[in-house]
Amino acid sequence: MFPRIPPIAGVRLTTRSVGIKHARRQDLLLAECARGSSVAGVFTRSTTAAAPVVWCREQLSRGRIRGLVVNSGNANAFTGLAGEKAVRATAAAAAQALGCLRNQVFVASTGVIGEPLPLNRLTGAMPRMVEALAPGGWRSAARAICTTDNFINSAGRRC
Repeated sequence: MFPRIPPIAGVRLTTRSVGIKHARRQDLLLAECARGSSVAGVFTRSTTAAAPVVWCREQLSRGRIRGLVVNSGNANAFTGLAGEKAVRATAAAAAQALGCLRNQVFVASTGVIGEPLPLNRLTGAMPRMVEALAPGGWRSAARAICTTDNFINSAGRRC
């Protein structure tokens, strides 16, 4: 059972279906973090890391985050230069919609390996997604980033 997770001050979420997985199934998450938010990360040590992992590693040293874009249904892994371009374009579209710098947007992908990411679906969704941002929505966020899971997962801790 998915627990009730209260809104977190400074974080707004929204999800959307852009047709990466199945029609009408939420497969894109946008999270907005308040100005001045810090970020930390732990990444794979693989020498064949996917384009989103490489992007996030590069941005992490700046220590600031304003946006997080996560798509499911396509891992954007083993996609070469097209995958790198997709990450940069997704970060740029989210940054423009959020009103922040591109290097303040982190991007993650999960799903099928080796398939090109339908870039226009992601970048085209950003303006509408920013308009729909709202506090809470953790259940929808968890559902949007599921790939082959039979149920959504969660964990939390009250501080």
